[in-house]
Amino acid sequence: MSEQTVDLRSSLSILRRHRKALALVAVLGMGAGVAFGLLRPPMYASTAKMLLPPAQNITGQPVTRDVQTDVEIAGSEAVLGPAGRSLDPPASVRALSRRVEASAPTTQVLEIRARAGEPRRAEDIAQAVAEAMVAYVTDTATTMTTTQQASMDRRKSDLEASLDAVNDEIAKSRTRLRESNATGAGSEAEATALSDLTAQQASLVLQLDALEEQAISMQPSAAAGIIEDASPARRAGVVTWFAISAVLGAAVALALAALVLVLARRRDRKLSYRDEIADAVGSPVIASVRAHVPRTVAGWATLLEDYSPGTVDAWALRQALRQLVFDDPARGHRRAEQGSAKLAHPPSVTVLSLADDLRGLAVGAQLASYAASVGIRTRLVAGPGHESAAALWAACNVLSDREEVRRNLTIDAEREGTSEGEMTVVLAVLDRSEPELLPAAATSVTVLALASGAATAEDLARAAVTADDAGSRIDGVVVADPDNLDRTTGRLLQHERAQQVPLPTRVPGVAPLRASGRKNVSNLSRRPR
Repeated sequence: MSEQTVDLRSSLSILRRHRKALALVAVLGMGAGVAFGLLRPPMYASTAKMLLPPAQNITGQPVTRDVQTDVEIAGSEAVLGPAGRSLDPPASVRALSRRVEASAPTTQVLEIRARAGEPRRAEDIAQAVAEAMVAYVTDTATTMTTTQQASMDRRKSDLEASLDAVNDEIAKSRTRLRESNATGAGSEAEATALSDLTAQQASLVLQLDALEEQAISMQPSAAAGIIEDASPARRAGVVTWFAISAVLGAAVALALAALVLVLARRRDRKLSYRDEIADAVGSPVIASVRAHVPRTVAGWATLLEDYSPGTVDAWALRQALRQLVFDDPARGHRRAEQGSAKLAHPPSVTVLSLADDLRGLAVGAQLASYAASVGIRTRLVAGPGHESAAALWAACNVLSDREEVRRNLTIDAEREGTSEGEMTVVLAVLDRSEPELLPAAATSVTVLALASGAATAEDLARAAVTADDAGSRIDGVVVADPDNLDRTTGRLLQHERAQQVPLPTRVPGVAPLRASGRKNVSNLSRRPR
């Protein structure tokens, strides 16, 4: 869980650092969404409704209709094929399947909704599909199959033929009966035969009537039909469509940009947390300040002349100067005298920054200007260095002609000597690949100033080795613009943090101490009287 928390915090930190770029990407995504809305405006929609007949089984008894089956049929080739052929111009089944939707508000009403780029086309599609569905339901409404119909027709023909034969025999029998009555011979036998034929005739007539009733009962009691022709085509709200397109465009663009930033940052080995920076350098973080980064010569000149930190940054810089004063006479450090208004400070300090890290470079200028603002006579030495700091060197060159840039602050290109009560601040920019620090630039203390996420562990190690080769060591680190999600301090190195006793943690669901532990708890809760 802790690794997941750190990973999420790291991802949020990456997104926070690139919030301006993400905002720009969101705006571009919104523009792309609106452009998509213009290219693909909402379609016109028309709706037609049809009535489905009651469903019957093979014996003509009503059964519950499965409307979901009718919905599937309305979107099948059996319906869309004839509907597409009836349109002008014709449409394929595949094209109609993307434009037609069927639904069943009730068990006997089917609703056909068609969409098209033109209103007339949407109405034609809805009407054609509804008519094709009516034709399909009408053709399949009867419960009799072809075989059943043929069998019933044969049965009817046989009964009618038998009835005709019986009728002929009855006529012949009646003729013979009249003749026998006239002669007086065999009349009783003919009367019996006529009675049997008459009974046979009645039975055949009853069978024919039953067959007709069965045929009638098997016919559908009602037919399918259109109860509402295609409605006038309407289009969804254009404003809503563009708003949805813009929001979706911004969301997709932000998601893609965030994914790219997180994946790219995972491959980037630059350090963002203060504990990581301190461990890489081997020196603690003595301050964290907000950097003011000028981009022009005039901007650097203004920073040196008028820099006024906020309360938080002023306290951080004050604490940094105090922490750079060591009880080491060999370094020539002087503490403020008792009752003195001046702040204790080292006699000289070299502020190292890495090439192309303008925020780290600004820390040295801010430190010198702040020290002068609190009454420390400060000499800023900023000789020519890396080309990435050309604007600062040019500003220092222009201001070096003045006696004082601001009260207690002078700028010099010489790196020799310090006067009584003066603090010298030397600015040095190290190349990342081939750092070099002249031994002549050595001062009583050395500080590394860099921005969060501006250097890798290899960059910091090379800087530390360079300072050591020049006869000094990095006494502290000042981090410019620390990450807002960074909860580390960098004041303790890794081996010092390992020696710290962790604070007690109360685990949810664990019962409080009892028995032997109760005495210790009561002792801790005692208060002196």
